[in-house]
Formats: sequence, structure tokens, C-alpha cells
Amino acid sequence: MVFAADILIAALLVTGIWGVDYLLPQKGIQAQTALASASSGKSSSGSLKQEEESAAQATEKKAVQSKAGDSQREAALQQLVDGNARGLKTTKVKLDSQDWHKKFADKFTSKVKSTDTSYTSPDLSVELSYHSYQSDRLDTTGNGNHRKYGKGISYVIADIYVGDITCLQTCFAQDTYGVGYTEMMTSMSSRMKSVLGVNGDSYSNSRHADNGTIIRNGVIYRAKSTDMETCVLNWDGTMKIYSPQELNTQQLIEEGAYQSWIFGPSLLDDQGKAKDSFLTWSYIRESHPRTAIGYYEPGHYCLVVVDGRQSTTRGMFLEELAKVFQDLGCKAAYNLDGGHCSFMTMGNNIANHPYRPEHQVEDGIFITDFKGAGL
Repeated sequence: MVFAADILIAALLVTGIWGVDYLLPQKGIQAQTALASASSGKSSSGSLKQEEESAAQATEKKAVQSKAGDSQREAALQQLVDGNARGLKTTKVKLDSQDWHKKFADKFTSKVKSTDTSYTSPDLSVELSYHSYQSDRLDTTGNGNHRKYGKGISYVIADIYVGDITCLQTCFAQDTYGVGYTEMMTSMSSRMKSVLGVNGDSYSNSRHADNGTIIRNGVIYRAKSTDMETCVLNWDGTMKIYSPQELNTQQLIEEGAYQSWIFGPSLLDDQGKAKDSFLTWSYIRESHPRTAIGYYEPGHYCLVVVDGRQSTTRGMFLEELAKVFQDLGCKAAYNLDGGHCSFMTMGNNIANHPYRPEHQVEDGIFITDFKGAGL
């Protein structure tokens, strides 16, 4: 009885420490939301002052887009980001000199056209496609816990063209960077008025300790060492994945990092071929529901969400997911948080088939139409 009591006390202590360290919100920093506010032209708080500020930001954003010359536009965007960074460091806005509206003119439409699986406008094109097949592999890892899910695989691809890099934005749960802040993806998607949304990288793993660099919408929230690969999307639309040894914060600032994610691993080699070995831990190598981002060229991206842990679909191994991006022709691809967190929204609808009811997540990636679509 004494031994049992000791075990119970130890379990309670561990549970208590875990709850305090990981579940209770702490170390919160109000996140920069200028780009999101400028997209919607509306404030999420409802106060008159904030609504006026948001309207001013929206006006400034429109002015940014109408200015002639890349340097003027870069300066205006830099002012917008710096002015809302709340004292945090920001990166240098360096835009692509090529006009993506002309580059992808055949993908955009003069008016908004929207269905359950597609959306086009003067600045955006999003198209969903659904895929499923029977693999020849049963997952025997994890003490055989995945066997019951069989060999079926099911996933959704969102093919994305943007006329402006700010169509792709990120958002922290509760608009707050910190430990223990979570929110439903459907709630964040609604607040962002997004056309498409997926979960992010669960950036606060390990309570931020040695967990890399986090840059969101041009603002640096964390710059620490890491033993994982870091995915960086730059203001000019290019994407690069850095090894732990390559990562340098000042270099990211100078090169114009716009977003960064820390989860991984990377899925393709430098030639766009599927990797067969990955920088990650053993649990991630098992088959799981997954979310990942792919890069073709500046202005053209894709997001993939894999369903799993169901009788008809087990999820994917990393090498299977890598093969998807290779077949799509992506130049780079990066694995984000998965499992119960894998979730995609299209407008007001849930676009994938999660195995449990919606789970609260720490952050998300959102495709927005800054000219508004009333979603």
C-alpha cells in the first residue's frame, strides 16, 4: 500500500508539473497582427479605437500595393511591420522583382469565384484535390499499435498561387506567442478571414528551450539554437530549409525571412527528389496523420494534409509523404505538426477528415485574400 501510494503521489507530481509547464498559458507576447488586420480591414476586438487603427492599416496596405516601384513598396511594408512589432526585431523586406499577377495571369480571375474545393480572385488561386490509394505496407512500428489502421492512404492537396506574398500569413493561437496558448483552427480561420488554413508547427515544443528560430509575418519572436531543420519562407517568395549548423539569425534578417517553422524534417533533397532518411526522432518516422508545405517557385506553393488513424486510412510514413511532393514537382517540402493537430479549413468548411473532433492548436498557416471575399 505504501508503494502504491508513492507511485500515485509521483504520478500526481509529474502530472502537475506537466500541466503547469505546458498547459497553463505563460510567457505570452501579444503577436503582431498588422498584416492580418490589413487583410480583413476589421478588428477582432470590436473596440472603436482598434477598429479605427485596423481601418488605417487597411488603407495603408492598399496604398502599399498601389505604389509604383519595388523600393517604395518594400519601404512601406517595412514600416507596416516595424510599426507593429512591439519592440521585437524584424527582418528586412525584400520582395521579388517579378510581378506574380502577370506571371500567373492564367490562374487568377477578375472577380471572385468560389466553390467548396476552389477559389480564385484577382490575387489568389486555391484548388483542392483529394487522393486515396491502397499501399503495400502495414505499419508494424510503435509496438504494433498502427496495425489496426491497415494499408489505406488518404490525403488532400491544396494547390496555391498568390499574387502577393502577404496572401500567405501566419497566426498564433489567441494572437499570442507563448507557452500554453491554443485555439481551434476554425476559430483562427474565421478571425483571419482565410480562404484556406492549416495547422502550423506547434512552435512551443520543449517550452521553447533550444527549439530554434521563430519568425512570423516578418517579426522575430525567438532565436535559439536547435538540433532540427528550420524551414524559411522569404519575403521574395523563395523557400529554403536550413540544417541546424547553417542557421544564422542575422543572415535571416539580411536575406529577408518572412516566415519560419521549426518541426520538420525536410522531405526533398536539393534536386527535388524524395529523401529516404530524415533528421527527426523515431516516433515521427512512424505512420501518422500529417501536414506539410511544399514550394514550387516564388508565388506557387502547396499544402498537404494526410488523414490517418482510421479504419480506411492509416496516415503516411515520411518517405511516402516525400514521394507525394516529388511527384508534384516541388523544389522543397517540409513536414509540420501532425497527428491530432492535422487540420485544413476551406472558407468556413473543414476540408480534410480528421480522426477525432477538432483539436486546439498553437498556430496556423493561412491563405488570405486581402481584397476581401466575405468568407
